[in-house]
Amino acid sequence: MFRIVHKQRLSEDVKRVDLYAPEIARRFEPGQFVSVVPEEQDERLPLSIVDADTDRGTITLMINEVGTTTRKLGGMAIREEVYSVVGPLGLPARVETPKTVLCVATGIGTARMLPICRAFKRGGSKVIGILGARTKKEVILEAQMRLVCDKLMIATQDGSYERRGLATDIVQPLLRENRNDPKGLVVRASGSVGMMREVCALAKEEKVPARVYLNPVMVDGLGMCGSCRVKVGGKIVMACLHGPEFNGHKVDFQDFERRLKTLGGKESCPRKESVDNRRKSGFGIFGRFLGDILRPSP
Repeated sequence: MFRIVHKQRLSEDVKRVDLYAPEIARRFEPGQFVSVVPEEQDERLPLSIVDADTDRGTITLMINEVGTTTRKLGGMAIREEVYSVVGPLGLPARVETPKTVLCVATGIGTARMLPICRAFKRGGSKVIGILGARTKKEVILEAQMRLVCDKLMIATQDGSYERRGLATDIVQPLLRENRNDPKGLVVRASGSVGMMREVCALAKEEKVPARVYLNPVMVDGLGMCGSCRVKVGGKIVMACLHGPEFNGHKVDFQDFERRLKTLGGKESCPRKESVDNRRKSGFGIFGRFLGDILRPSP
């Protein structure tokens, strides 16, 4: 069974939760995620795996408490069991041969970025991290990012910590400073749509490859519901199957943002009313059946 073994509040709306899930911990690769159902009848939450401890058999998740189900999961107690966890899902992140990598993250995107930074560091890359937040209180995983990054820079919109401004304000000077790295330079970005769009535009100006980690609305996380469709290179793909990492220069951010607003996404999951509608239409029955057959035996 999937049991909560550790919890920690990182900011007002973000909590760290460690789940006992030995099989998932063993198979996890950076960039992948899980689909979590806190209690039977709940919607599925796509959550990035931040870390995996194969010795303890645990995976670490970050929960952004923005809706009914995320708040329910965040409110569950240590030693309490989670109904269902499916994963690891998605394709592993693409980690090239040693290069300088510029990793930009805002909000809960830092949780998705941390294991990517670790993977590049293990491969011998120079890792430069940039974190952005509205205030100092909203900066998460700073200590962990400092451990893995050769250099970490932080920007807060209100100037309450380090630099005043946006994460993107730091990107262009660093791109120009490192674009002649003899081993090459790549960019990774995870966070708000606006940030990823601007980072990719700046990288394109400097002819630097950029990849982003998209977190669209998902229902099943298995490619059957179609809710996570994104347009990449003029083609429609499923973020849960073909991502969540994509070539940032090919992502249609305008279409991605429009779909997020239409489906009520907020870096998490569908609105409760949209899920209720799917249940009424019969999708909920199928979803519960799918959860039962994927659930591990007691």
